[in-house]
Amino acid sequence: MFTGAWFALFGGGVLWWCAAEVRTRRELRRSGVSCMARVLPDPDITADHADTSPVLGFQVEGHGEVVTRPRGWTSIRRTPALAVDSLVAVSYDPARPTLVAVDGVGQGRSDLFWAALGLAFAACGVLLLAGAF
Repeated sequence: MFTGAWFALFGGGVLWWCAAEVRTRRELRRSGVSCMARVLPDPDITADHADTSPVLGFQVEGHGEVVTRPRGWTSIRRTPALAVDSLVAVSYDPARPTLVAVDGVGQGRSDLFWAALGLAFAACGVLLLAGAF
């Protein structure tokens, strides 16, 4: 019973997180400020560093240069998505300029993967709980 509850909670948490990320990126693209950002070399790159998101740098009036990672880069493979020193279009929240979404880069496959993973865990949890009763 504990395993079923854990699976259901974990799956629900992954689904909630995935939906929140998609919603945040859509809000940023719809109502955020657009600008061009430069892809910077990753200062934290090591063999065991699993973050696949690129490091972006751009100027924001009143904040100077902002260096941050965009939302939604949750690929399970460590592949360079954007070349260092390339310019990419981004949208950011003017109140919190470190909250950034990259424009024009498809992230649907990654979103589908995480949603399917969350659904699988939630379904297994529900089945385990149903079998316990």
